[in-house]
Amino acid sequence: MSVRNYIFSKTLLKQLVLAASLTVAIIWGALKLLDLYTLHGRGIDVPQLEGLQLEEAQDLLLAHNLRYVINDSIFDTNREKGSIAMQNPEAGTEVKRNRTIYLTTIAVLPEMVPMPDLTDLSRRQAMALLETHGLTVGRIEYKPDIARNVVLEQKYQDGIIEAGAPIAVGTRINLVLGEGVGDNIALVPFVIGMEPEEAARTLISASLNVGEETHFDEDEKKELRVYRQSPDPLNEPVYLQAGSTVDLVYRSADLFDFEAYMEKLLTVPVPNLIGMSPDEVKITLEAMDLVIGDETFKEDIHPDYAIVVRQEPAYDEEERINKGGRVNIWYAPPVEDSESETQNRYTE
Repeated sequence: MSVRNYIFSKTLLKQLVLAASLTVAIIWGALKLLDLYTLHGRGIDVPQLEGLQLEEAQDLLLAHNLRYVINDSIFDTNREKGSIAMQNPEAGTEVKRNRTIYLTTIAVLPEMVPMPDLTDLSRRQAMALLETHGLTVGRIEYKPDIARNVVLEQKYQDGIIEAGAPIAVGTRINLVLGEGVGDNIALVPFVIGMEPEEAARTLISASLNVGEETHFDEDEKKELRVYRQSPDPLNEPVYLQAGSTVDLVYRSADLFDFEAYMEKLLTVPVPNLIGMSPDEVKITLEAMDLVIGDETFKEDIHPDYAIVVRQEPAYDEEERINKGGRVNIWYAPPVEDSESETQNRYTE
């Protein structure tokens, strides 16, 4: 058979069709095998690992055909040692089988830092240096010394701790400060509404210590804030000897509306002063912890013959004003007309 005849023969055509079919079958099979290997169209949702112990996370990842690598470890006294702090990818992310999940755990052993030398530093400088080393101020006490609020000794628990000694991050360091010459008096700060750590820092910055700590809700100790303090400087300034204590009562912000509570504590209703004399205005505002602002008298009338015809902010049953806020007053002579007519006459 000649080449020409073979090219146009049925035999060659059958062989070409067979080869093409075999090629398609091989490609199709390869693609199917690849889909099976990569689980095409069947992703795995990354499970929630944060908060679990490492052993629990290992079992859960194995059950999901996932791998893991611990790429970091952090120290956090507020979370359980050995637990998972962070994960990447996040929980709920869809990934392929055998994907590696990167984990950050809470260190079992605390991070150690060298104790800084605080001697002869001011209280503020000492607090700042402790913070840069991951340490905090515990309690402060005073003893006679000419240098007021200067660090004389640094203590861990009841003993002196030397500079350079290794100490765990987060440790509270007690400070002994000089009380200076004369009375060492501290103004009690208002800490209601603050979180415990913020309240402690505020008191220490004022040369005071946290005293007795109690909980309003014994069974709930999350999202705590200061609910009460004793002594309470809300209505008038309170002074204590430096180094004294302030007792705190905590309440959970999960169970209690602190926003409404703080508004009620720190504000008062706008008073209705219309028709009052200057003396009555003074008594009323002082009783409500408000301050007289600008006083305007029409036609230079004598205060003994004046009544309020306008105030700012204006009286409104729904409005409140911050304690210590100013109220501006306008006075005019009393007339026999109605209150509204008096006010309109004055403002025209």
